[in-house]
Amino acid sequence: MDIQDELRAHLKTVSLIGVSIIVSLLIYLGIVEFIRASFRPFRGFASVINLQFVRYLFFALAIVTIILSRILRQILLRKSVLDDEKAALHRLQRASLVTIVLAEVPSLLGLILFLMAGLNIDFYFLLFASLLLVFMYFPRRTGWEEWLK
Repeated sequence: MDIQDELRAHLKTVSLIGVSIIVSLLIYLGIVEFIRASFRPFRGFASVINLQFVRYLFFALAIVTIILSRILRQILLRKSVLDDEKAALHRLQRASLVTIVLAEVPSLLGLILFLMAGLNIDFYFLLFASLLLVFMYFPRRTGWEEWLK
């Protein structure tokens, strides 16, 4: 198998995972809208004593996740002199997988916040952040080829 075939196979795997994460984000949106429609007005399933602190904590965790994904991507994409094309391709795949999976975390935090306290606007903000990250880190063949050179 030549490097172009391996590139195509690795790219297909990461792209499939990226698409499945986008689908899961849409499922989260469907769950939120279904719960809002079914339990109108929805105030959450748990009583939160210090709601403002929990909101700040979840948004801070989302920001930390975004920063962590950028840092991890840079660390994982560091090229080594000893790497051949296959090793570099595996490095690129691993970095892409880590960053695209971490992109889902803000929406999960938003979903938890919504389920706890019924804060749908916070969920939408965090869902948007996740969608933005997924599209930012979604694997593109041209970007992969350029990085491998």
